[in-house]
Amino acid sequence: MPYTSEHKAQTRARIVATARRLFTRRGFAEVSIDQIMAEAGLTRGGFYNHFKRKQDLYAEAVEHILGCMPGPDCDAAPPGPAHLAREYLSDRHVADFDTPCPLVAFSSDVGRGDDCVKRAYAQVLDSLIGMLQHSLGPGDEARERAVAMATLCVGGALLARAVDDPELGKEIRGVALTQVLALVRSAPPAAAAGARRRRA
Repeated sequence: MPYTSEHKAQTRARIVATARRLFTRRGFAEVSIDQIMAEAGLTRGGFYNHFKRKQDLYAEAVEHILGCMPGPDCDAAPPGPAHLAREYLSDRHVADFDTPCPLVAFSSDVGRGDDCVKRAYAQVLDSLIGMLQHSLGPGDEARERAVAMATLCVGGALLARAVDDPELGKEIRGVALTQVLALVRSAPPAAAAGARRRRA
């Protein structure tokens, strides 16, 4: 009896979740299709019922985080930039090697990836920028601030994870957070008021 569409969707979701976990821990090149399918409790042959290439699975694993991010049509407003930056640069997030943001976990692999992987990564980055900009209002200046904040958050977390000196890592995160908060405080009055209302 053929599998139902629901069963296929559940199997695909299991493969993606498993792949994201393994890619995050080891990187794209160090994880094989066989390892992903074995970890998911499936056979290698079943992989090709869902994906043509490992790169396609990698792109979907990167996109998977988008389902956890509030979008423009979401009823729940995204957190303000100060709160988001504190969470992003927190001890917990930087120490999380299983489910961190793919902007941090996958950055080195994406640069060597193909177009579908880079496109998925760009979608996640644009979503983070949109979340940061939400409290700052429309316009080029708000967008520039949000891009700078995203760069500080991702770069700060990435460098803090890369160094083997905990004190240096903490210093990097602290400086990055200080600069994000300075950008929030120096925002135009209307944007700053919106950010304060969101924190209330």
